[in-house]
Amino acid sequence: MKEKVWDLFVRFFHWSLVLSFTAAYLTAAYGYNETYDMDEVHEWLGYFITTLVVMRVLWGFIGSKYARFSNFIFSPSEYIENFKAIMTNKHEKHYMGHNPLGGAMVFALLAGLLVLTFSGLTLLGWSEYTGPVWALGIHVSESFGETIKYIHYHLPDIMLILIGAHILGVFVAMKQHGENLVRAMFTGYKES
Repeated sequence: MKEKVWDLFVRFFHWSLVLSFTAAYLTAAYGYNETYDMDEVHEWLGYFITTLVVMRVLWGFIGSKYARFSNFIFSPSEYIENFKAIMTNKHEKHYMGHNPLGGAMVFALLAGLLVLTFSGLTLLGWSEYTGPVWALGIHVSESFGETIKYIHYHLPDIMLILIGAHILGVFVAMKQHGENLVRAMFTGYKES
């Protein structure tokens, strides 16, 4: 029997984030040459990602059952048991929403995105004299600006590692549980 797990907002957030993060990464890595400068596109993608992340954090408190953060906070022993179950392929418990490690990955990805967007907004104000940090007149010291710049330039590579682990986890779960999680993220329904 199918059960609605991922609401429309969660699915919109997920796929919009996939596309916008990919585009932001590519515009930062390859978006400047003698012919064109994609800095402005990168900035607008950053604003869009910031909006998505803030909305998702709010939805984590007020959203549907499986979107709420409270649905994927587990005890330390549940994280250990979930890890053991994955490593041995002996699953005694089925999770309709996120399993413990999947929930931990959501928190890690959201935390990384919050730091990335904060650093981007701060960097705009410090080095480009634009954006909300500059408009609000928030002073950014030279040393903090350099630190933020370092974080904003290197955190995307760490995010790629987390994204790779997330994708690997999805495929491992699909193989071990025999359920199509990618389809579920499009349709919203999982087998109960």
